[in-house]
Amino acid sequence: MFPPNLLFPTAIFAAFWLLSGCVSAPRAPAEAGFFVRGKIGVVEGGDSWSARFVWRQSGESFEIDLWGPLGQGQTRLRGTPQQLEVINADGGVRTFGSLEALMLAELGWSLPLGLLIDWLQGRPSPQAPMADAIRNREGSLKEFQQLGWQVRFERAKKAPADAPPGRITAQRPGYRVRVAVWERGA
Repeated sequence: MFPPNLLFPTAIFAAFWLLSGCVSAPRAPAEAGFFVRGKIGVVEGGDSWSARFVWRQSGESFEIDLWGPLGQGQTRLRGTPQQLEVINADGGVRTFGSLEALMLAELGWSLPLGLLIDWLQGRPSPQAPMADAIRNREGSLKEFQQLGWQVRFERAKKAPADAPPGRITAQRPGYRVRVAVWERGA
């Protein structure tokens, strides 16, 4: 069974997706969808967790599968910006009013899920202010701050300037989250 504290990476990943900031980059149309496979690592104080994940997005609805080494403790996060379900390996479902309340109750921590959906696509969220933007030589966004998170995008060396990042690092006092994207699709 997947220990409750390993749900932290999942919630972090989802948290980044749902929150966002005011920028000139438009949000993808609601009917758009995508698929992302990778690994997430979270450091909180002296504790750390990691999990592999598959994220499927369809409009505002998402489904994120997380699992530990050797496929242990699969957990699924399913929801929208307004509601989150946490489904454990035994099929137990937890649902509360807000995303943050559910994460806090089930995982012991909470993150802004709304940001990650945009960060995975290489842009800050248009739902919250962005500050301190740094761009690379090609003009692609490399670093910025949003809702208290310092975010860094890393793209493959030979990737086009507008390619989504292959690695995202987001940190704030006491937390560091790293997401490595191995595969993307529509």
